Amino acid sequence: MLMDSLSGIPQLHRMTAVWEKVLKKDGIKPDDSFFTLGGQSVMAGSLVSAAGEEFGVRIPLRALFEHSRLGEFTEHVLGLATPSAPLPYAVSTDIPLEMTAFQRRIWLAELIDPSVRNHVPLAWRVEGRLDPDRLRLALGRLVAEHEILRTRFVDDDDALSVRLRPPWVPEVEPLDLRNAPGGMRDWLDAALRLPFDLESGQLLRAALGDLGDGRQALLLCLHHLVIDGESVPVLLSELDRCYSAPDRPQPVVQYREFAAYQQGQRDSAARDTDLDYWASALAGAPSDTPLPEPGQPEPNGAFQIPLPAGLLDSLRAVQSEHGVSWFMVAATALAVTLHRWTGLDDVTFGSPTANRDHPRFAELLGPCLNTTVLRSRVTEDSTVLDALLRMRGEALGALEHQTVQFDDVITRLNPVRRFGHTPYMNVMLNMNLLDGHAAVLDGTRLTPVLNDSLRSENAKFGLTVTMAEQDDQLIGLVAHRGDQLSAGHARELADELAGVLVRFPEALTEPVMRRG
Repeated sequence: MLMDSLSGIPQLHRMTAVWEKVLKKDGIKPDDSFFTLGGQSVMAGSLVSAAGEEFGVRIPLRALFEHSRLGEFTEHVLGLATPSAPLPYAVSTDIPLEMTAFQRRIWLAELIDPSVRNHVPLAWRVEGRLDPDRLRLALGRLVAEHEILRTRFVDDDDALSVRLRPPWVPEVEPLDLRNAPGGMRDWLDAALRLPFDLESGQLLRAALGDLGDGRQALLLCLHHLVIDGESVPVLLSELDRCYSAPDRPQPVVQYREFAAYQQGQRDSAARDTDLDYWASALAGAPSDTPLPEPGQPEPNGAFQIPLPAGLLDSLRAVQSEHGVSWFMVAATALAVTLHRWTGLDDVTFGSPTANRDHPRFAELLGPCLNTTVLRSRVTEDSTVLDALLRMRGEALGALEHQTVQFDDVITRLNPVRRFGHTPYMNVMLNMNLLDGHAAVLDGTRLTPVLNDSLRSENAKFGLTVTMAEQDDQLIGLVAHRGDQLSAGHARELADELAGVLVRFPEALTEPVMRRG
């Protein structure tokens, strides 16, 4: 047995506690694999960071993929001798407010094109009853405690700055949805079309719908300047605290601390190392993945990819055998589809990453996103397995060097640009793990609702593929810009992607460069 030489506490038990906390599963055994337990790339960073803090060592991210079972990972960690980096110092909240690079990028996008909507629509079905007055007051307490929800984004003579407004209490719009099956979608569609006043510091809208039979719907719409997908669970847990225990406020990590920490990273020597990595990784890469543009611009579109039940189970054996996450499988399937679709042996696409691996910011409310580029290169003889293993290396490299901002990478590489096309990532892959967003709010259960019709309003790239996991099933969504990809071609591409995913375990020995 692995023993703690100082206290006699089994080291394996300590590591098990870390895994169970990060993966939100009980009863994990030494032979259990990170991948068969539902682990994915975002969790990998959090697990490695948490384990490093627990054992006082610096753990490379690759270690988890090379030692994916709990027991062997524990033994590997015990063999490491490099001390971990210290926690970031606590930043005083009297420091000036700052924006992150992500906030500046999406704010500038809206200033350049007012039709752009960087809204985040959220919907849950509520089992139980929420009181609208208590909900409104809870939202007010949430706003008061978290500065990000009362931050003003101000354009002063082309000098972009952020300021705080006093606490405010959001209104909760009552909705009668008892005889309106499309009522949730209608409210969210309207909320998406209605622009936010970024200087107001009120970038949150809320509604509570009555579905009849004792059921409700909780609907929120926030601006991407104040939230990202990874902080939705934080939003819900904090809302539960403000709703259930309003008399017990607690200190929270403010977003300005993350902005200051990120700026510190930007000024560090590691930034040059990261930039050198990306300059090497993308040397000679095409800055655009061509899509067949329609003869005449069409409306933006979104639809669900047909994926069969049980697909996730069929892919877990591949994940465990080859030490890959579900994200790496999805990225490989998309890369194979793009190779076959375009006939190119070198393609790139983008994927959002969550820069919240550091324990201090794991429960931060606010956007901690960056965007990284994944590159897939194949030869005439490359198999799907070859593409998977190469994508594994690409994804790990991207995660290890994700702290450098995408804007800085573009400045360093200075690629050829096309209007309306984002270099290296006019095709995007999103992972949306909806199971992690289910929550309990004062005894009521909130189950997330995924509505693919919402995606067309926010089609910012030529093609966006979103993979979601809900109730242990995989759901795929495609959104496309109608001026860059027709609806017919988008559906053809989605069907081919679905075919690659469904046949993935059997297709590993097949060549990449063929269709069908």
